[in-house]
Amino acid sequence: MANHSLQRNTTSSLPLFSASECIPMLIAFGMEAVAIVTLNALTIIVYLKEYGLRKRSMYLVVNLAFVDMLVPGCAITECWFLGSYCKFWTINSLNLSSFIVIMVWFDVIPLASVTNLAAISLERMHATFRPFQHRLIKKKMFGAGVAIVWITTGLFAAIAILVHFHSFSIELNRSLITLYLSFFFLSLLITLVSYSSIAIKISYGNQPRHHGATSRERKLTKTLFIVTVASLTLTQPFIIFQILNAVSSDTFTVISQQTWLRLYYYFGFLFCANSLVNPICYGFRISEFRRALFSFLRCRFLPQSAQVFPLNKL
Repeated sequence: MANHSLQRNTTSSLPLFSASECIPMLIAFGMEAVAIVTLNALTIIVYLKEYGLRKRSMYLVVNLAFVDMLVPGCAITECWFLGSYCKFWTINSLNLSSFIVIMVWFDVIPLASVTNLAAISLERMHATFRPFQHRLIKKKMFGAGVAIVWITTGLFAAIAILVHFHSFSIELNRSLITLYLSFFFLSLLITLVSYSSIAIKISYGNQPRHHGATSRERKLTKTLFIVTVASLTLTQPFIIFQILNAVSSDTFTVISQQTWLRLYYYFGFLFCANSLVNPICYGFRISEFRRALFSFLRCRFLPQSAQVFPLNKL
């Protein structure tokens, strides 16, 4: 999520939004942040706790849950700025260290989430088209895949961070930001192509003879379809909006600042919701994970039966 908030003037004497409009927005972002952290934390705990789920192919899923658990930091920061627009509180000038932390967080974490989705789609496509070769891949290769996700994210995020700390020409700034945002498009395109090819392979490939195998493949196809549609629906509007804002030089001559901020927060809310959908699609639709989760919740929240001691032992 690009950091518009640090580039906007918040010293106006009049609030940009009314309290009746601002309070529901703050509540919605807060509830979304809590839900994202809770679901992704449960996903990480269950995968690490259950030995049967510690498969090589789950490394990227756990990494995705870790990244998505950090995404609410962007939403909380935006709520902080939103409150200043509503004049609920005032924001003084940020020191350099705070500015750097916010810049890195906004530019790295959302991009890492989308990049991890693309990596998972490639891993699933390889498992579908080359199942025997996929079984022979060693654990260190999956660890290398996680490292590649972070390295690639860091390289492209460095482009956006460089724009914040160096005074380039306006045209060069727009080109660099557009390049950074285009990597979102590339990651989502990889996800779409990978899952589409998997669906075609399952639908038109050799059908299994056993009904159980057919049922599992149909469920997998449905899961992949949900993941693809959810990712594109939730993330594309925000990315398109940011690219149009980056390449346009007269944004505020077309729409007002209030309208721009409304669109920004609405699309940003949808973008963050992608981190809420991910653990549901990749975790709760996996039967082994679902059983492990329910077992974990029962052990944590159900009251323990009282222990009875025989009288002759007292």
